[in-house]
Amino acid sequence: MPPTKKEVVLAVLVLIAFPAIAEVALRVAHLQFEAQLYTPDRAIGWKLRAGASGVVTSENKQFVQINSHGFRDREHTFDKPTNTLRIAVLGNSWTEALQVPLEKTYPAVLEQKLLESACFAPKRVEVLNFGVAGYSTAQELITLQQEVWHYHPDIILLAFYPARDIANNLRELNNAVNPEQSPYFVFRQKELVMDDSFRRQPALEERQMLFQNIRYRVSGRLHLLLAISAMQRFGRIRLAMLQARAKAEKSGVDNLEYTIYAPPSDATMHSAWKVTEGLFLLLRDEVKSHGAEFRIVTLATRPQVLPDPAKRLEITRKLGVADLFYADNRIRDFGEREGIPVTNLAPALAEYAGAHQVYLNGFNGANFGTGHWNENGHRLAAEVIAHDLCESATRGASRAVAAAE
Repeated sequence: MPPTKKEVVLAVLVLIAFPAIAEVALRVAHLQFEAQLYTPDRAIGWKLRAGASGVVTSENKQFVQINSHGFRDREHTFDKPTNTLRIAVLGNSWTEALQVPLEKTYPAVLEQKLLESACFAPKRVEVLNFGVAGYSTAQELITLQQEVWHYHPDIILLAFYPARDIANNLRELNNAVNPEQSPYFVFRQKELVMDDSFRRQPALEERQMLFQNIRYRVSGRLHLLLAISAMQRFGRIRLAMLQARAKAEKSGVDNLEYTIYAPPSDATMHSAWKVTEGLFLLLRDEVKSHGAEFRIVTLATRPQVLPDPAKRLEITRKLGVADLFYADNRIRDFGEREGIPVTNLAPALAEYAGAHQVYLNGFNGANFGTGHWNENGHRLAAEVIAHDLCESATRGASRAVAAAE
């Protein structure tokens, strides 16, 4: 027997009532959901939403504001101010740094340190932060080509986190939340070219992206949609963690990040290193073609800066390596061969952590030694980078004086 009109009306009222009740309950409970900061993008996979803001709660509760151009930074004009030297920093979540206030991120502190030292005087210094969570070196190259050059930078800093970035440059190893939504560069007849098959992902279809952007606008007003988005994001993160664990087991280690502390032992890591070094050269040549200076900064990894030397030693013994600096040293040596200045942060940060017995990662007793840098880690990173930049500027000025004489 077909339902009566009364039964249909009742069913519709129930369908309407349940979401309404859930919305009221969520508002009354004053639950806070993670800010919706990212949006799909056909050119690069995903990016920060221009003008987005909200509270992030993972690792350390923080209010975050994204600028009108879609980066976690203060507003900058495309036109470079007169008598100004601009430094653009490319990187992933370690550079985006949602865990600390904007003014405490290492790019912001770096700008302050360089202004205080006046080593680029009479020019003022601006440091622009182009870091986006989950980005690979390929995405950073695309960001440079499509976004960064609008700002006319003089120096490009590639902030390279070896424990993630090497693996994330290869599809088979990438353990980002959306690895199939990421662009990759692959070798074809000895030439490194972009594989743009990621653009065929359903999330990057025009209609789907339009729907997603509408959903972002609506969800800012509806707690129920925020709750649904939070559950979806949690599910994607859990899946990424499980996939990362499976990839680590396949590589014969407990944690995929540990593969960077020794020479590559399998074909996939050999390929990841080869692609990574090829991307360094593409970045170098891209920057040179714009008359700017390219530098690499290798960021310190978590095991490298544990304050307890015994724990560091335990990890080296478990991995069967002499120390935890294989990737840093390899990138430094590669830079020397290819004319790319490299700053390794790990030695200085490890020395400080051990001498002062402080954690540079984590924000409380529950997560010290894990996660991203805290304010101490960002400050120290900025100081080491500033030191190297100032030394380079001084050497450059000395050579100019000698040439003039």
